[in-house]
Parts: sequence; structure tokens; C-alpha cells
Amino acid sequence: MTKSAVSDAYDAPAAVREPRPFLFLEPARLPLRDDPSLAANCHYLEAAAGHSMPALVRSLVDFTIALQNKRALEVGNPQPISVSVLNRRRRAARSWLLAVLAGRTDAPTRHAVATQWLPTLTGTGPDFGKAVRPARTLIEFVRGAVTACVFDEPADDLLPHAKALHVLESVLSIHLAAVLEASRVAVVSRK
Repeated sequence: MTKSAVSDAYDAPAAVREPRPFLFLEPARLPLRDDPSLAANCHYLEAAAGHSMPALVRSLVDFTIALQNKRALEVGNPQPISVSVLNRRRRAARSWLLAVLAGRTDAPTRHAVATQWLPTLTGTGPDFGKAVRPARTLIEFVRGAVTACVFDEPADDLLPHAKALHVLESVLSIHLAAVLEASRVAVVSRK
């Protein structure tokens, strides 16, 4: 039996897929309102990703080092990371990730995120204006890493997973808004 060069079956036109941009996290609108669903659903997020805390901290610190090395190579000034900087980054990463998993969005936490933890992780120092772009990158990294922890196995009911994802994205959007507000205040105070 030979195969015909002409197809007998009806060839449907191939579906054209439109490339869609990746949806980056939008900052929360200020002033912030307390969302009761965050406090009520925090335990889903903590249960889903809490056991991965050491791995999340290590991967976040490694990611910040890779970003810093990339920037240093672009500028032409590569230098090794000192142990004291690594320890500060580990403490900042652990504190920030614990706050994210606990769903903390109160004023002291927002202040610590914007003025201590993320500037330490980004390596930008006290200049909050320089920390915005790398902070967005770190927030997206944490968003992806924790989402992977939440959806790490199949389940019959995905409602707890969706609640955990909602808490994660809400908390990270509030933290992003805090970083943007701190950089805006720093720019205004310099003028």
C-alpha cells in the first residue's frame, strides 16, 4: 500500500496563537485597606510553602547574587560577595519570606520591606530610588517560587491553592506598593 501525496482529509487551518505578555504584578492602590480574606486564608499559604522555607531563602539569596554579579560584569567591576553581606542577605530574605507567608501587611512590615529587607537584598543601599527595579525582579522571583510550592502536587480541590495564591499576590502587591512609595518619598525629600 502506498501513501498518497495529496491529503484526502479536510485540513483545518492551524490556529494562530497570539503571543501574550507576561502579566507582572501590579502594586496595590494606596491608601491600603485591610482585607479580611488575607488574614482568614494565610494558613493555606503557610501550610503550602512553609516547609520549603530553607530552599526559598537559599534560592532567593543565590538569585540576588546572580543579579549583582551580572550588574558588576556590565559595569566592569566584578568583586566577590563578602560573608557579612551574605549573612545580612540571608537574614533579610528569611525575614521577608516569613512576612510574606504569614500575610503580614501592617505598617511596620511595609516599612521594613521598603527600607530594610528589599534594599539589603537588592544591594542598592540607602538609595531607595535605585532599589525599585531590582525589587520588582525579586518580587516576581518570590511570586514564581512560592507559586511553585503551592501548586507542587495535583489535588482534587484547588480552592485552597487558589486562596493561597490570592494571599501571596495580594501581600506581594502591597509590598511592591510600599517600595514604590518609599522611593517616591525619597525623591521628594531630596528636592
